[in-house]
Amino acid sequence: MEPLPAVIEVRKDETVRLYEALIDGQVVGTLAYETTGGRFSLTHSYVEHDQRHRGIASAMARYALEDLSQRQGQARIGIYCGFVADYVEAHPDWQHAVDINRSAFIATHTARDTTSGH
Repeated sequence: MEPLPAVIEVRKDETVRLYEALIDGQVVGTLAYETTGGRFSLTHSYVEHDQRHRGIASAMARYALEDLSQRQGQARIGIYCGFVADYVEAHPDWQHAVDINRSAFIATHTARDTTSGH
């Protein structure tokens, strides 16, 4: 018998501007966002190596897009994260709500990434 898939909880931590994915209470992934001039942008995501390919990044992308589209109003959400850009392309119902800027993709680390040794 295969084990049941883990339940992925996603929450928003406004103090560090991250959406966090948790399994069994442990943070296993993050999706960073920024606000500039009242506009929200999703900048980069990270999932622990041993937790990849389990739908964690997709769960964070979906949660963040739902959350920010409610807050953003008519303005489009900036997408600078390669994974979220790919997610939107695979889920075209989000294309009306975002501006994807693939030329601006950069590798960065969040404050949590640098303090946890990742």
